[in-house]
Amino acid sequence: MAEDKKTIGLTDANKVIMDRVVERAGFKSNLDAAKFAFALAVHRGCEPSPFEGVGTIWNVGSFDEGGDLKALIQNLFPNTDAPYRALESLMNTGFVILASEMETNPSLRIEDMLRKETAAQGQAGAVVA
Repeated sequence: MAEDKKTIGLTDANKVIMDRVVERAGFKSNLDAAKFAFALAVHRGCEPSPFEGVGTIWNVGSFDEGGDLKALIQNLFPNTDAPYRALESLMNTGFVILASEMETNPSLRIEDMLRKETAAQGQAGAVVA
């Protein structure tokens, strides 16, 4: 059983992406941008996997004060024995996705991306229904 992390962070490349996202999207803090990246990765169906070269930025108690994200990860990924490692992985994956999206569309606005993501989810739901 892997010991879970007490601090989480990003790769150097993803720190740069986070700064760009905060600046372009108007997030109030890098913490908000990181949670958005995590949510994007989960929404896209990504699975946690190890990330190399990750530095530390946040104490898990600051990032997830009430433990809600830990509980969410344990529900979404019941086989993980280290939910904060999974969170860190998915957060980094989310920034990789954001970097790709911004490279494809340099004028991308987060609002437009959210509309696209929710529209795609609605269409998928309509097919299943």
